[in-house]
Amino acid sequence: MMHTPIPHPIAEAVVTMLQPYAPELTVKKLEQAIFRDETTSRSEKLLTRKEAAKKLSVSIPTIDRMLRDGDLPHRHIRRAVRIPLSAVNLIIESNNE
Repeated sequence: MMHTPIPHPIAEAVVTMLQPYAPELTVKKLEQAIFRDETTSRSEKLLTRKEAAKKLSVSIPTIDRMLRDGDLPHRHIRRAVRIPLSAVNLIIESNNE
């Protein structure tokens, strides 16, 4: 589904207003959150805690803290925790900026 892009001045204003609550928010992240394709997210690759830890070069307890603090989105499949690859990639991208 096509979407109309958010005018840049409006997107920047929204990011500025939300900055105290989400300091890592950028215009790109805002647009990704708003225009996320639900069909893609349903079929997206999911990682285990161990796989996410390896990809982020952190320990599993660090992943657990990120999950508990809400810094890393995740899904529960019965009792298993799975982390979307896109969430891990977003953290890697934000650390490279």
